[in-house]
Amino acid sequence: MVATQLGQRVGLDDVARELFDILTHLGLTAPPLRRRPGDLKEIEFHTLSILQRRGTMIVGDIQRLLGVLPAQMSRIIRSLEDRERPLIACHINPRDKRKVNVQLTPTGEKSLRDYQAARITRIAAVLRDMPEEVHDDLNQLLDKLRVRLERPVANR
Repeated sequence: MVATQLGQRVGLDDVARELFDILTHLGLTAPPLRRRPGDLKEIEFHTLSILQRRGTMIVGDIQRLLGVLPAQMSRIIRSLEDRERPLIACHINPRDKRKVNVQLTPTGEKSLRDYQAARITRIAAVLRDMPEEVHDDLNQLLDKLRVRLERPVANR
């Protein structure tokens, strides 16, 4: 059980559900509601974000992190690669010719930064009117969450 501001006790599953709802809502605050041709889909953003964090990766490893089927991963890769200015580059893995390495291109880096900037602007607008103490509390909580999420999966 976890205490709330009102002194009521709620279960950890309720806290997790509330956090999920808030994160979903924050994700939906970002424009555009209608995608224009060439705009990133959410799954494409996640793919680029993974590559930005981890560098060059094998397609199968990206697929496992995203939790998608091989056919869907192929469509994602093709979508990011088959653009006038590709967002990713694919190359045969030099150690295992059956595998494909994927890495961000400079255009992919820029596209990812632009995608993130639009969402960060919207989230900042939501937070702007909150008192500074709330910003401090949120920052401390985010630091704790980040440390927890960076632990290897086996230790969670």
